[in-house]
Amino acid sequence: MAKEKKSKEKKFENAALLKAIGDKIRSKREELKLSQGEIADILELSYTQIYHYEIGRSAIPITNLLKLCEFFNVDIHYFINDIKNEDRKKLPIFVKYSENTELEKEIMMLKEIYNYNDENLIYIAKNNIELAYGLLKKERRIKKNAGNLKKKMA
Repeated sequence: MAKEKKSKEKKFENAALLKAIGDKIRSKREELKLSQGEIADILELSYTQIYHYEIGRSAIPITNLLKLCEFFNVDIHYFINDIKNEDRKKLPIFVKYSENTELEKEIMMLKEIYNYNDENLIYIAKNNIELAYGLLKKERRIKKNAGNLKKKMA
């Protein structure tokens, strides 16, 4: 009996989150004057599934949410900004990483560079990322070696 009650409580908590995200989907769809069927075609689903997302009856998989982000030309924050802080903690980890808005902005800029498909821009972006990553790995090695040296000296 206790398990059943806990399950219903969790379902209720998640329902508020699902409804908040569904409201955003519906709002953006209506703003763009699109039908549920047109959104369903984009996601390769039935229009009834879109209806279930919009009313919060079904959880939208991250892959579909990201497709909608791309189609609507919004970032993930569009769907979660209005969710209360205590409810945000209940969101899956994939959403939590994007609370770093600077990182999210840089990812979107990088995506735009790659979508523009200019080989010079891609070359510059790729080289800078590889350079920064190389520096990070070097810094980690230095710290690891310093830690090992301290242990040997102790």
